[in-house]
Amino acid sequence: MIASGFARRLVRAAAITSAAAIILLVTGPLRLTGDYVAFLVAAIAYFSIVTLSVSMLAGFCGIWPIGHTAFTAIGAYLAVNLGGAGWPIEAVIPAAMIAAAIVGYVLGLSAGRFSVLYFGLLTLAISLAAFEIIGRWERFTGGENGIPVPPVKSLLAGRPIGIQDATVVCVLLAALVFLLIDWICQGPVGRRWLAVKSQRIAAMAVGFVPSRENALAFSFSAAMASLSGVGLAIAIGYLDPEGFSLNVGVTMLVSTVVGGAGSLVGALIGSAFIIGVPEIARGASDVAPFVFGATTVLTLLFLRKGVAPSLIDAFMRKRGARRIAMRPTDNRDGLAALVADVLPASGRALVVEGVEVSFGGVKALQGVSLSVPAGRAVGLMGPNGSGKTTMLNVLSGFVIPKSAKAVKLGDADLLSLSPSGRIGAGFGRTFQHAELFGELTIRDMLAIVARQGEAARRAAGKALTEPAVVAERLIAGLGLDDVAESFPGELPFGIQKVADIARALAGGAGAIALDEPFSGLDSEEAAKLRAILRELRAAGVTILIIDHAVDEIFDLAEDIYVLDFGCVIAHGTPAEIRNDPKVREAYFGAPETAEDAVHA
Repeated sequence: MIASGFARRLVRAAAITSAAAIILLVTGPLRLTGDYVAFLVAAIAYFSIVTLSVSMLAGFCGIWPIGHTAFTAIGAYLAVNLGGAGWPIEAVIPAAMIAAAIVGYVLGLSAGRFSVLYFGLLTLAISLAAFEIIGRWERFTGGENGIPVPPVKSLLAGRPIGIQDATVVCVLLAALVFLLIDWICQGPVGRRWLAVKSQRIAAMAVGFVPSRENALAFSFSAAMASLSGVGLAIAIGYLDPEGFSLNVGVTMLVSTVVGGAGSLVGALIGSAFIIGVPEIARGASDVAPFVFGATTVLTLLFLRKGVAPSLIDAFMRKRGARRIAMRPTDNRDGLAALVADVLPASGRALVVEGVEVSFGGVKALQGVSLSVPAGRAVGLMGPNGSGKTTMLNVLSGFVIPKSAKAVKLGDADLLSLSPSGRIGAGFGRTFQHAELFGELTIRDMLAIVARQGEAARRAAGKALTEPAVVAERLIAGLGLDDVAESFPGELPFGIQKVADIARALAGGAGAIALDEPFSGLDSEEAAKLRAILRELRAAGVTILIIDHAVDEIFDLAEDIYVLDFGCVIAHGTPAEIRNDPKVREAYFGAPETAEDAVHA
């Protein structure tokens, strides 16, 4: 699958390069267009650069930036000042990218730990601040009067370049940006961004760091947007501060919405719309803003994905609501071999001692201790509000205990690790609602998570280390072959639960906490999931099952802890728990028969 993915990216790169070559031939040597059309092509090209930069952030990270005009300004004014100082355009371009990337990374890292909403507000502040700086820093920007763009020498052309070269420069810059963004977004980095965008908490549980991924994406997008400024400077020949105002930032969003977020073709359509409407309505004052507003509203109402993605969806064969049955793993030695092949380490005990957690005046956990021996299955049960989810979040790192004597997996102190770092220690978890990455196929999801465990597998001397190969092994071992190319939303809930377990194994988890694995499953799905868990336990995977399905826990677990009001009220074998009067009272409020407890 690596080869096919790589080949697909090469084909897309070839298509982008060919399209750029055709445009240059048409507007250049073949002279099939006039100067006016050539200028419009240049304008669409440099505007498509910043549109695609915005579109990439929106489509792959869920971040809608308003302030990318600041980064186009960095590129434009560096072209003016560095070009005026004698720098060749070949040096100005990387200088602009580096400067914008540094600014973008610092800003992105500071805001990345917050939600994407705060990220968007930050970009608004950047836009307003940048506009003020441009107006006041006259030596660098010319202030409110603007500044002319001097001829910038080119080492490749062997002469200074200016407006007469605008189409060639802008189309080449656009081609470069389209190639870079497509290559990054269609590869592992883009898959990580989609994972974080889809399920931020689940992404942390398999080792991704959302703040770092957002900062990286923002920095990359800023670097690309700066090239729009370089192209603009060459094409226009004079920089007016109004070209970097908040209004221009809004038109970038309009272009992205109309064309479609995350789409290469959509960036071109949106840019052509933004550049073309004022030209068509030339002579009719203030028509363009009304057209922009009305089109944006209509797009949001009827083509929510934007023009390009909606058209693609319309022509693609719709994936029907296939009834996909959950397929059992028939080869009984399969999961034992699977665990040996893909887990860097298994057979580690999970130990929790004296965990205290309080939320305000509520004591969620009161000195809770439990132990899951290596390669065993232990159940954690209790009525609603007993503290089960809080304990799971302590193990995952999403809740910091007020105090704890130990939370360890083998020799690893989990409390010293971040939520994203715990998968590296061999601890993984599943989710009550699976929370798979909705914009990735099952195969892509497993491959990108397997990349997180690649170093550990190499260190452990495993034969299978390549992420795509590990993903294929998991797909085959857990019976996911028929759904490997499906998206999570297309699958029955039972298969999503199995894929959730596969995701934890892909990350290298030898100890897994299962959050209500049987919730929402029918009897057939539950039976097949039960068989998988038995085989994983037999293969040496340490399992903590947290569920309301009492009969399932009694069937799978060798040892059970029962919580109530944040305290362990019972601990023992299934037979002991079944007949414990405290357990029956916790579940039913009054002593009941053992049979009632079993079938609760």
